[in-house]
Amino acid sequence: MKSTLKHLKYATLLLFVILAGLSCEDQVLFTVDGETYTIADFKENFQFTPTEDSLQRLKKIDEFINQMLAVHEARERGYDEDAIVKTAFETHKKDIIMRNYYETSVMSKVHVSESEIRDVYNKIIDHYHLAQIVVTSDSLAQYIESELEKGVLFDSLLKFSLDTLTENGDIGTFSVMSLPPQILEAVEKTPVGGTTKAVSFGEYFYILKVLEHKKADSPKYKDVKENIRNTLSRDKAMEIADEFIQKLIDDAKIEYNQEGLDALLKPDSLITKEDLKKWVVKKYDTAYVYVGSIREAIQNQYKKSFIEPQKLIERQLIPDLIYDKALTVNFDKKLEIKDKLRKALDFLMYQKFYSDEVLEKVQIDSMEVVNYYKTHKDDYQDKTLEEVFSVVKARVREAKIDTLRSKVFQSLRDKYNPVINQTVVAKLLKEE
Repeated sequence: MKSTLKHLKYATLLLFVILAGLSCEDQVLFTVDGETYTIADFKENFQFTPTEDSLQRLKKIDEFINQMLAVHEARERGYDEDAIVKTAFETHKKDIIMRNYYETSVMSKVHVSESEIRDVYNKIIDHYHLAQIVVTSDSLAQYIESELEKGVLFDSLLKFSLDTLTENGDIGTFSVMSLPPQILEAVEKTPVGGTTKAVSFGEYFYILKVLEHKKADSPKYKDVKENIRNTLSRDKAMEIADEFIQKLIDDAKIEYNQEGLDALLKPDSLITKEDLKKWVVKKYDTAYVYVGSIREAIQNQYKKSFIEPQKLIERQLIPDLIYDKALTVNFDKKLEIKDKLRKALDFLMYQKFYSDEVLEKVQIDSMEVVNYYKTHKDDYQDKTLEEVFSVVKARVREAKIDTLRSKVFQSLRDKYNPVINQTVVAKLLKEE
């Protein structure tokens, strides 16, 4: 007996450890026909805001349950084979696979260390106070440089400067981050009070005097840390993305035909049948896109944006290349991608179900609008029915939608009788 109790004690302890180890996100919110929906599932669809009270949060939980019941019913009715749903899903499917493969190939490889952030911060607060002499002639710049080396005062040479706006050539204080590389290189070699060699920058030559070099008191590290991290992350992502996309383009052997590109913007009065048969871009040495198949779309976009045809083509081509690559490595077979595709299909089925059972069934009679207006005249501040007819009609429609959707969702609850975990609901309502 003691041995049994001892084993029971250990078993209970083990169960407690297992339960305690379960992530809050994995806790089951409700179950229907053996299918479970967790807190994580809920949070993928809804987010609480700090200002929401318990009643507002409960409405979101109820809405999530209603939506999942609608998906369950849609599956029962075979909505996954509905033509509209299938067509929309094919578009969503490609986008999901492409975007997630890009995320895996690019964004997941972006890492920013604390030392990198600190290095940028140090450059932000590292300030140089500078004065300048600006000239356009290389020979004049060399003359001024030689005069300074002889000990001639900087201020006495300001008369040669094109800068007539600043006092004594003083152009203010600059952080290391804001100075052009060639200017910074020269300034960093110069002690306070000293002058740089002539620096060629743009169309001018600059001789700079370092008036002061100091560390600024602001901004504070904690105040700009995340902004720096985001900037570094963005820069790294762009660099990785450029390499990733260039490799895709090289592997696909992308080639453009200038004659085809030119034909895309030809007016109808000049375009010929031969023009329409010209290829514009090819990939993998076998797949061609012809002028006739994209000319209308390219012209419509060009009229709105004035973006060159090749750039417009690349907007579609690059996502296609990413998608093609994802399929070649069986990225679409990964469990997490399959799960995302399933959820995308569920959402489309929900939209179709909601449209069929609620939106398409709501009909508004003109007399309903008239009656609503008569009983709510105070809401429209002496405006005539003609002036507010569309507004009143929208309100009547909204009210009928609310009534019908309540009936539809209640019927689904009655039919499927979902088992709701009230303990988990209570935790969600109290969540910070």
